[in-house]
Amino acid sequence: MIPTDRFAIILIAAGLMIGFAGWFAPLMPAGAALAALTLVLAVADWLRLAGQGRPEVTRTVDDKLSLGAGNLVTLRVRNWSYSRLSGTIRDEYPQDFTAHGNVIDIDIAPRSEADVTYHVTPPHRGDFEFGDAYLRLRGPLGMLVGQIKYAMRREVKVYPNILDLRRYEIGLRRERAVQPGQRVARVHGRGTDFESLRDYLPDDEFRAIDWKASARSSKLISRQYQEERSQNVMILLDCGRVMGPVIESLSRLDASINAALMLAHVAAIKGDKVGLMAFGEEIQAYSPPKAGKSQTLNLLGMTYNLRSASGDSDYYRAFPFFARKWTRRSLVVIFTELIDVEASKPLISQISSLTRKHLCMVVAMADPAVLAAANREPHTTEDAFQSAAAKQVIQARKLAAAQLTRAGAIVLDVPPNQFTPAVVNQYLRVKSTARL
Repeated sequence: MIPTDRFAIILIAAGLMIGFAGWFAPLMPAGAALAALTLVLAVADWLRLAGQGRPEVTRTVDDKLSLGAGNLVTLRVRNWSYSRLSGTIRDEYPQDFTAHGNVIDIDIAPRSEADVTYHVTPPHRGDFEFGDAYLRLRGPLGMLVGQIKYAMRREVKVYPNILDLRRYEIGLRRERAVQPGQRVARVHGRGTDFESLRDYLPDDEFRAIDWKASARSSKLISRQYQEERSQNVMILLDCGRVMGPVIESLSRLDASINAALMLAHVAAIKGDKVGLMAFGEEIQAYSPPKAGKSQTLNLLGMTYNLRSASGDSDYYRAFPFFARKWTRRSLVVIFTELIDVEASKPLISQISSLTRKHLCMVVAMADPAVLAAANREPHTTEDAFQSAAAKQVIQARKLAAAQLTRAGAIVLDVPPNQFTPAVVNQYLRVKSTARL
């Protein structure tokens, strides 16, 4: 039992009254009576709290949490007593997490239960542990608070953002948003797999007319095509030191893994085969393209504990390794970082050999802070220096991207808020225009 502020204030007031009784004698009995009353009220609170028994508290949280997303945690409190339960519950979440509302006031009627919720946001992938929960119950007279500890330690694993995979599966089937407020672009084109014949429409391409069918039916008939299925998508994840810096709460590697998993999920829905290779100074993981949603789960497990290396990635080892292991034409999506032409020479030289057989897409994340500094109007010498340096960085990235484009690659250099949508939209664009 813990005394409340009210108990302490009243008891201090009683002590002051007794202390000043030397100057004013009637204060002595009044102070003594107030002190006695305070103790009586405290005992009454103690008896009431002891009679309530021990409420039941359970925590519900997924074993697999999503990186960089708000994961729901639910605490259920059951009041088995015949008196009202008022107080506060506090849950111990993993130390590195960001949490909102883990200290929650409760007011539960007799013989009933209530659920209280809050959200935690993990900063990086790996193994973590929730701690204990603490329930503080207020006595009805406000003199004492009873504290109860609940041993509820539980290990959880933080994976790439699987909440988005669940949240947008239906939306992706309808070509809706891959992130809140953003829509997957509708790309006009046609696949190469014949699906059916139908009546000609004014918007149809002239080359889509089937002249033989039109002659037989005495009206214009168009061929209808569908996107090709069972194509190959290979994701190459650069895990070198350049992928370690954090941009808007996630490292480049973590953001790339989230985007890569969303791409794999969309490709699985579209009927394509997806594989993944992670590399740094050494090859860290490899899985050849396979079809089905089970492959997405397989890739999720592969990327769960990937870490950025302390050194530079060895493109001269990684790309020839990939070329030997996988020879079928594929869309190869390379998540990496662009610095300048000199730093990107290994990537440029090796991607030139890949583009002879594969359609390559290079994806890099632009730093919003650099973009903001380049566009900011300078007011001081320091501002002018920062703006000039930012513009130089952006120009260097553009030159490196231009070299990759000349080598035959598609280059995406986009800020974090457009990162995943840009990758998915480009994949859908490739499929709709039958570039594979």
